[in-house]
Amino acid sequence: MIFKRFAASLALATAAAFAVPAAASSAATTTIEAGFVQAGLNPLVLDQAMKNYAANQDVVGNQRYIGIIDYTIHSSQPRFWILDTESGEAEVLLVSHGVGSDPSHEGRPSVFSNTVGSRMTSLGSYVTAETYYGKHGLSLKLDGLSETNSRARERAIVIHGADYVNPARGTQGRSWGCPAVERKVAKTLIEKFKGGAFLYIHGTSGADATTTA
Repeated sequence: MIFKRFAASLALATAAAFAVPAAASSAATTTIEAGFVQAGLNPLVLDQAMKNYAANQDVVGNQRYIGIIDYTIHSSQPRFWILDTESGEAEVLLVSHGVGSDPSHEGRPSVFSNTVGSRMTSLGSYVTAETYYGKHGLSLKLDGLSETNSRARERAIVIHGADYVNPARGTQGRSWGCPAVERKVAKTLIEKFKGGAFLYIHGTSGADATTTA
């Protein structure tokens, strides 16, 4: 299966959050979190993502969609969650990681970098920006909001479709650092996720991985 869909009742809670900042906002956050957990996201990863989401609200222009990638999961499994806060529907997509982050092509990235030319994945918070047509077709630029991904635009880290992301492959192909998705879902994803949506990318930390500048 390319993606899975799960429903949660988010629309009323999300609308209320903007009308009554304090208690309603907390209720909306709880409901959003429930939608992600119902869709199979690790609650510990979700907790990190939501803290970063709250800290970056001033730059989130597209409040409808929230994306979270968990790179502790093998590339053969869907690991890119997209939640629609209005409909309560979540998608879980296959997604690539950088070739430099997994040089042995084992299926999980173990080293991360913000360095130009590293061809590695960068962890942290992002906000989606404008679209463009490049060698991979319709693509979505990302701006890094963390120290670990501040060079995302300079490195041309974008969301795009790729033939090497395909459920028939098992272990997915690797990008030059971009979170590439299956080509046939790319256009729909990009069109709804563009224009300031929040994306959080999580990976293995501590002794099991290395992050470079």
